[in-house]
Amino acid sequence: MRRRTRDEKAIALWRYEQIEEALATRSPKLRGPLLERMSRRPVVWPSGVTKPVSLASLYRWIDLYERGGLPALRPRRRKDKGRKRARIPAEVIARAVALLSDDPEISMTLLLALLRADPTLDFSGRGVQIARSTLWRRLAADPVYRRLVRTKTRERRRTRYVARKPHQIWHLDAKGPVSVRLVSGGRLVFHIMSVLDDASRAVLAALVILSPDLCAAVRVFRLAAKRWGLPDLVYADRASIFDSVAFRTGLAELGSHRIKVRARNPEANGKIEAFHRVLVAWFTGRLARQRVVDLVHLQQLLEAVLETVYQDHRHRGLRSSPRQALGDVVSPRRVTASRLEDAFRVERRKKAHRKTGEVDFPQGTFLVPDALRGQALVFLVDPDPEVAPVVVEPGTGRPLPLLRAAIRPQDRAGEPAEERWGQGPLQTLYDAWQGKVRPSAEPGFGLPELFVLLAEAAGRPVPRSDAEAALIQRSYRSIGPLPRRATEAALRSIGHQLGAGRPVSTYLDALAQRVVPASTSTKPTRRKKR
Repeated sequence: MRRRTRDEKAIALWRYEQIEEALATRSPKLRGPLLERMSRRPVVWPSGVTKPVSLASLYRWIDLYERGGLPALRPRRRKDKGRKRARIPAEVIARAVALLSDDPEISMTLLLALLRADPTLDFSGRGVQIARSTLWRRLAADPVYRRLVRTKTRERRRTRYVARKPHQIWHLDAKGPVSVRLVSGGRLVFHIMSVLDDASRAVLAALVILSPDLCAAVRVFRLAAKRWGLPDLVYADRASIFDSVAFRTGLAELGSHRIKVRARNPEANGKIEAFHRVLVAWFTGRLARQRVVDLVHLQQLLEAVLETVYQDHRHRGLRSSPRQALGDVVSPRRVTASRLEDAFRVERRKKAHRKTGEVDFPQGTFLVPDALRGQALVFLVDPDPEVAPVVVEPGTGRPLPLLRAAIRPQDRAGEPAEERWGQGPLQTLYDAWQGKVRPSAEPGFGLPELFVLLAEAAGRPVPRSDAEAALIQRSYRSIGPLPRRATEAALRSIGHQLGAGRPVSTYLDALAQRVVPASTSTKPTRRKKR
C-alpha cells in the first residue's frame, strides 16, 4: 500500500483556523484565558484523530504566524528526508533498559551519553546515530521502561541579574557535603566548588574539595580567571569564605564588583542552584554505582561529566548548549598569573630566626635572605598553601621570593602520576573522553569458564599443559572479554560442526572468526577467467 502524501497547505490552513480567534485578541490578559479554554476543547485533526490541541502548540503556531504568516504554519520537513535511516539495533535498546533498571533516576541526556561512550556498542564503527527523541520513542514501546520511567517537571523562572554577554557575571558556590564509599572501604566526604557563567550557563571551573574554605574559593576563581579572564560582576551568597577580607579585597583589586545579596537568601538568583540539581542528577547521584579510588579520581570523573554531557547539553532557556552560548569567548579583562596571585595575599608580620632565618607558615618553613635574619618583617601570605609566600624588603617595598627550608615530596618532579580507574558508568564517560578503551568482563564469566567450554567441545580435559593454557590465554586476551550466552552457543555450534578430538587452536580459530566480523568491502571482486 502506498503511503498518502500529506497536503502541507491544507495543514497550514487548518492550523490557522485553530488560532484565528486568538489572533484577533491582542491583549495578553485576554489571549491567555482564551487559549487555555481552546486547549481543553477536542478538535478533529487532519489525520482524523479527535483530541485537543496543546497550549504549547497554540502559542507556537501564533508565534510562527506573526513572524512568517501562513507559509510559516506549514509542517517542517525532516532534515534527513531522502536519506536512508538505519534502525536502532536491538542490543542498544537492551543496554539502555539495563542501565535504567540499574539506575531508574538517570536522565535521558546522560543515558544517551553513556550509550555513545560504551565501547561494546561501537556506534562510530557501525555508523549508528541515535537522536534523543528516537531513543525515547523506542524505549516508550518497551514494557520494562514503562514500569521504570519517572517524570519530574521543574518549572522555574529566573530573570534577575541576567547577563547580556559572557563573563559579565560569574556565580560562585559550593555543593555538599556528599559522602561516597571508596574502593579501600573507607568513606570520603567532599564538596564541589564551581564557577558558572551567567550568560551562557557554562562551567568555567569546578573543583572537588574536602572543605569549602577560603583556599578552595581562591583556587577555583584563579583557575577560571587564568583561562577566561576576569568578570565584571561576581554573584555569591553570604558564606564566610566569600565575605572574608582576603576574598573581597582580591576581587576589589582585580576590578570585579561583588553583587550585594541578602543573608539567608541563597536562591535569589537560582542559576547556580539549578546547576547543583544537574550535578545531583548526573554526578553525585550516580556515585553509588561507581567505584571511586580517591579525591583525584573524583575530580577526573567530574570533569568527564561536565565536558561530555553538561557543556554540550541543549539548554531550554538559551536554546543552545552552554558551550555554544559561550563560544570560547575570552573576557577582555585579562591579567597575568602573578597578578592573580598577588591580589589575594594578606599581610602577616613575623620575626625571622636570628641564626637560620627560618619563618613558619601554613605552607611550610621558609628561609629569608641572609641580610634579613632576626628582623620583624612583613610577609604576603596566600590563602592557597600551594602558593609560596613572599617577604617585603624593608625600605624599598619590593616583594622578594623565599626559599623552602625542606623539599616536600609533592615538589619533586619526574615521577609519573598514578593512574586511577574504577568500574562504573562515570568511568565509561571519562574513558571515552580521554580516548581510552578498557575491557569489562561479564560477572562470573572469564578464562576459567572458557576452559570448561573448550573441554566440552574437544571431548577431553582443557588445558592439558602450560603451553596450551598460555595459548588459550593469549587468544582470549585478543578477542575477549566475551558474553556468556553468545560464547556458549558459539562453542556448542563449533563442537557439533568440527567434532571432538581436534587441537584446541582449531576451536579457538573458529571462535575468533565468529567474534571478529568479516570484512564488508564494497569493491567488486574480479572473476577468474575460465
